[in-house]
Amino acid sequence: MGLLLCSRLVLSGRKTELIVRTKRQKDELLQSGLTLIDGEERHRIEAGGSDLLRVLTAAEAEQAVSGAGRSPGESRPFSHYLVLAVKQTAITPELVGLIERISGPDTWIVCLQNGIGHVEKLTQRVALNRIWLSVTTEGALKHAAGEVAHTGRGMTWLGSPGGESDPDTLAEQKKWLNCLELAGFRTSLSKNITSRVWQKLLTNAVINPLTAILRVTNGELPSRQDAYILMRTLFEESEALAVKLGIELATDLWEQILTVCRSTSGNRSSMLQDVLAGRRSEIEAISGELLRLAGKSGTP
Repeated sequence: MGLLLCSRLVLSGRKTELIVRTKRQKDELLQSGLTLIDGEERHRIEAGGSDLLRVLTAAEAEQAVSGAGRSPGESRPFSHYLVLAVKQTAITPELVGLIERISGPDTWIVCLQNGIGHVEKLTQRVALNRIWLSVTTEGALKHAAGEVAHTGRGMTWLGSPGGESDPDTLAEQKKWLNCLELAGFRTSLSKNITSRVWQKLLTNAVINPLTAILRVTNGELPSRQDAYILMRTLFEESEALAVKLGIELATDLWEQILTVCRSTSGNRSSMLQDVLAGRRSEIEAISGELLRLAGKSGTP
């Protein structure tokens, strides 16, 4: 998602910085450029010497703040949107510290994470009113360090964790969504983004762990009677927790989950891919957070 957003923003004429984890990733991007595959079209963007795209390591991003003559926390002459297109497992105290150091009073942090719990991590160092939640159904597949395919068009919702936004925040949210619209994305401002986050959370909680345990594609889950029963049980337990916590869910959410399985029938969930690759999964941010909240609220 990070590469998809970055490439489309650059192609729409927006100055964009891509912060990568390692110098090796940066060197690969500088050498090969950034390529967006959209159907039959291929768009290549130079990553070195471009006026619109800068590729930085985390250390360089921090140096850029001081190099511009600003102290961490000082204003920029423009709105600054810091998009977190990383998994929950990447939101470590070190990353949160970096976000604090490269942010200013004009910085807005856009969270694209699956699951819940990341806002609590961020607010240890960042003010809650600077954080936005975003849910997207856009599809992206990374082929190489600098090559990404836009595999499915969808919708992107944005809102404040606390619900209604103040007028200044609302104006900034509309500016960010306008950037995305000009980059070719469909967007919507949500007054109840928490509901959207929970609907995606329940979808992930029902599909991802079962595909990882059973080693099956998304489409195989509802076609197997044993898996279907497990799906329905997980859904009903999670739905009961949401009701207990006063979180509004779509009345047809179960049907939506089955539709996701059908429309992505051949896909391996991200959790299954992580397990097969021996990577740490996001199970704690999905099922783990549901269990934590269930225990806290006395929900079986």
